[in-house]
Amino acid sequence: MLAKELISCTVPSGYNIQKDIENARFHSAFFTYEESMINDGLIHLLANGDISFAYSCSYTFSFIPCYHFFYIYEGTLTVTSGSSKSSYSKNTAALFEAGSEITYATNGKCRFYDAFILGAPLRLYHEFLPESIYYKKDSAGASVLWSHLSLISRLQGELSATDIFRISKWFNDILTELCVFIENSSKKMDCVPSYLLSVKNQMDTNYAEPMSLDDLEATYRISRYRICREFSFHFGESPMRYLNSRRIDAAKRLLLTTDLSVHEVGSQVGIENTNHFINLFKKDTGTTPLSFKQAAPVSISDLHYN
Repeated sequence: MLAKELISCTVPSGYNIQKDIENARFHSAFFTYEESMINDGLIHLLANGDISFAYSCSYTFSFIPCYHFFYIYEGTLTVTSGSSKSSYSKNTAALFEAGSEITYATNGKCRFYDAFILGAPLRLYHEFLPESIYYKKDSAGASVLWSHLSLISRLQGELSATDIFRISKWFNDILTELCVFIENSSKKMDCVPSYLLSVKNQMDTNYAEPMSLDDLEATYRISRYRICREFSFHFGESPMRYLNSRRIDAAKRLLLTTDLSVHEVGSQVGIENTNHFINLFKKDTGTTPLSFKQAAPVSISDLHYN
């Protein structure tokens, strides 16, 4: 059974639902639901979408009881299900357990990702994770969250067996990452050696410049092995992998917002060898730069880069 057949939507009286949905640019995809999904050990995607509201509004959905995963890009979203009510602000992620009815309310402009998911592993993640997690992209260190959400958002139509396993892996990766982040949140930034903060800032702001471990060793007069060890400890990823992640993030922006060629995009983010750029991009996103650009809906560009 398609999840789309199980969902219904209502709005407060006085709202023009068709106009609201059009203005909100409600882009979603629905997939198959089977009762066996509840306990089969995988995380299943029933529906998901990148949603954007331009004004204050409220919508109530009726659906089967399941979990919702949110990431709020902009604004504030209040979610109510039964006696449970929570508000999520910009740059927060959350795993929310909902009953058969759930209401979203926005206070002005709001943009967020929402996934309806089901599966036995979610109970443990929900028990461990707090109600909301502040997870800003430029301070989260190494992360798969944004790249995985991008991959999941592009899924359409009937899912293959491989797709089902990939989805489960991607959500496990995201939720595990958030669990590790929460467990290590006691590591305050003032405990990070100042030279590492400088290295990270250099990579965040000058990622397009040539940069190697030898360069870092010469600049900071610290062994490259120590730099690798301490950077990985504090930020969860090796320095060069972190640098490549920043470059790939910048490349995604250029691919979705410019008409530059793949070679030009690679050059602008500091990767001159086009084959190397394509390989790094595919390793990060699961697809080539050209396929990423061609497959991404206009809404993805609007949501993240406008």
